[in-house]
Amino acid sequence: MINEIATIDVIQSALDQLNNVDYNDKVETEKKVVNAKITLQSYRDKLQNEVDQFDEWAKTQSDIDTQLNLELEEQRGK
Repeated sequence: MINEIATIDVIQSALDQLNNVDYNDKVETEKKVVNAKITLQSYRDKLQNEVDQFDEWAKTQSDIDTQLNLELEEQRGK
């Protein structure tokens, strides 16, 4: 639930930046759009890093489980 709340906050921050755009000021508009994009990309990268770390952990745990099962089967076969 904490991740969902953080995601909502980041999305809201990006939307607030975009909602405050004065389309008559091209420089300010571009700045706010770029900042909103950076906000979303940074959060996406953070979440992707967490997913990658979890995948690595899960693979390690799976390898450990496989090794333990092989050892148990070997012991039962003796």
